Amino acid sequence: MHPRPGALHVSELTSIAVREGDLVIPTDLDTLFDVEGRQSGKVDGRVVLARDNKTVLFYPDKPFVPGDNVTVQLRPGLRVRRSDNGREEEAGGHEWQFHIRGKTESISEEEIWSLMYGRQLNESEQEADKKPSPMDRYRTLPTWSAKWRPSAEGEKAALEGRKADIGTGDEELYFFGVRGRAGESLIATRQGDLVWWTSEGKLGGGMFGVTPNGHLAHWDQLLNDTADTVYLLNATYQVVDRYVMGHGYQVDRHSITFDNDNSVVTAYTRINALNRTIHTVVQVQDADKNVLMEWRTVDDFRGGADPMLPDAPWDGGDVYHTNNAERTPDGNVIVSVHNANLLVLLSGKTGQILWRMGGHTSDFTFIGEDMDPPFVGQHHAQQLADGNILMYDNGSRSGMRAGRPSRALELSLDLNKMTATKVWSFPHPNKKTSTCCGGVQKVDNGEGNPPTMLIGWGSTGPFFTEVTYDDNPTIIREFEGFRGHRPLLHSWEGFSTERPRLLLCSDANTQASGGQPSIARLQDWTMHFSFNGVTGISKWRLYIGADSDVPLSRHLMERSKTAFEEIVTLQELVDTMAARNMTLTTKSDANVTDVALYVRVVPVKGDSELLRPSKALKVPLVVSSRDEESGAVSVSPPLSAVPCRCYQPDIGLREHLGRPKPERESPVVDMAAIRECAGACADSDKCKTFFFFEDTGECEMDEKKHESHQELHSLGGVVSGLSACVQEELA
Repeated sequence: MHPRPGALHVSELTSIAVREGDLVIPTDLDTLFDVEGRQSGKVDGRVVLARDNKTVLFYPDKPFVPGDNVTVQLRPGLRVRRSDNGREEEAGGHEWQFHIRGKTESISEEEIWSLMYGRQLNESEQEADKKPSPMDRYRTLPTWSAKWRPSAEGEKAALEGRKADIGTGDEELYFFGVRGRAGESLIATRQGDLVWWTSEGKLGGGMFGVTPNGHLAHWDQLLNDTADTVYLLNATYQVVDRYVMGHGYQVDRHSITFDNDNSVVTAYTRINALNRTIHTVVQVQDADKNVLMEWRTVDDFRGGADPMLPDAPWDGGDVYHTNNAERTPDGNVIVSVHNANLLVLLSGKTGQILWRMGGHTSDFTFIGEDMDPPFVGQHHAQQLADGNILMYDNGSRSGMRAGRPSRALELSLDLNKMTATKVWSFPHPNKKTSTCCGGVQKVDNGEGNPPTMLIGWGSTGPFFTEVTYDDNPTIIREFEGFRGHRPLLHSWEGFSTERPRLLLCSDANTQASGGQPSIARLQDWTMHFSFNGVTGISKWRLYIGADSDVPLSRHLMERSKTAFEEIVTLQELVDTMAARNMTLTTKSDANVTDVALYVRVVPVKGDSELLRPSKALKVPLVVSSRDEESGAVSVSPPLSAVPCRCYQPDIGLREHLGRPKPERESPVVDMAAIRECAGACADSDKCKTFFFFEDTGECEMDEKKHESHQELHSLGGVVSGLSACVQEELA
């Protein structure tokens, strides 16, 4: 039952739940509860039978009075059907009390994330992020978006052909991850090619892979929500459901896991305004968001059972920092208490602690070298199908003067002898130690193929590492460039309700080569196209026309998809036109000095499925010569630069999410209009950031310099940028 008998500091918004254990016969449930508060008086409410047909909940009509003492009487009359003999029996007849918390202070997202990420990176880690990446040329993503590349270990693995020996089955798996505190979530192929990228802004993005029902679990805060929310996205990345904590708690971004229709979510709370200690709440919810079970550290972490360590970080009182909670194969719940070096196993039926592992209140004896202490500051603890415990052992945590190398760690349990034996581990060859974040997954590669281990190293990087699962693990693939949180591999098929993104730029080739800026040659100009979130694209087809109504009957060129973003120079475009005997022509007016070409691209999925085409990109060209008889012209590139590094595509303000969509979309991508908006911002004394809305042509100027990106959010059809960048280009 919850709240527990004698529970203190209970939320004033709590529901009351009882579960006898067998199936409930749903008759006369409305008369079961008699609830009365010493200050609240008699409390009316509604009674609900949860989807499990075992849990009966009472929802008060109004919040309890802070500081109230509440008495619950469960009258006789709860009828259940026994699972062992099928008999119908009567249960009930219980009475218990609990105490409502006093005035509390909420815990802000900024406070929690500052506790997590309030550590400076050392110089070597900062330098690792600055190394060049092939993704530096991308322009259909913001220039500040997450970028990565194979690490030295990853390149070595590729040269030695280690991946060739690892079977991955018939089902393609995709990598799901987040970029630490930057507020970015991403999906990539197992080989490291980006598939989907999005920015949620604020202090940290979160994405926890695919649910058993095939939805994408994603953290964000949309306009209609006042706090962080877990959204379930469908295959086109549209919201189809949302999850918040019950009982008025603010959902925590660390963890949400799903077990069929149920979810396990966590929250942080303070028990009152005077006590600075931060406690944890773990809830199991059903699909109707009923709280089937609630566990709170304040109930169990008392006196000699308090696992708080002497060197626990008291900055903010985050001594019970919980970073994940998830179902075990047998229906219980395992919880990782980071700052106590502790794992707790909760009964999935009662919420009572079944055992503790680690820290100074451990029930286990540990066997194996390097097991004193057995693990420190761990993340992503989980129980495997064989009963073993797998975790990312950080080897250190905030407040420790020294640590040991982080590692993936697997333990075998003997519950009769209460021993935990190390059976597998993998520290990084570079002996990295991460005080924050990280995770590990045992990857099922399909029938007949050995499993592998996927490791995310948290605050030190690398981004992710995949290793063999054997006595002498070797790296199969590894990518670096930023630090992520919990890595996951899932099957996924992504689609999109948007169009492919297509841009014209003058700075990508120059920046990649490190040369002096030049726009004088056709090869200096590049067209960039991608289709964010869509899987299975095998190739692209490019079409041209004399106006925005580009015919799609015959493509000019076709190229295999090689990366998230494809790049074609104007020189390649003009050369291909010449090879196909296609010419640009103008009217007989000899004074014509410029001509426009329009380009569209169409992605091809699989062998021949044509997906949605892009808008038409207007490519303005300068006439350098003209054949008087045929009207055919030779062309040079545009005269004005288009510095796409200053233009961030599909990035607006969070408040822009509420703008009504235009009735009609513009059929054209006009880089000149974007450049004009950016120039107007650069010429203004007040404008710090511009936002250009492609479908309406509106140019919005903002006096705030959104350099930290925390108020920015992914939004299709908007191009934004900083005035300072444009001014630098114009200087």
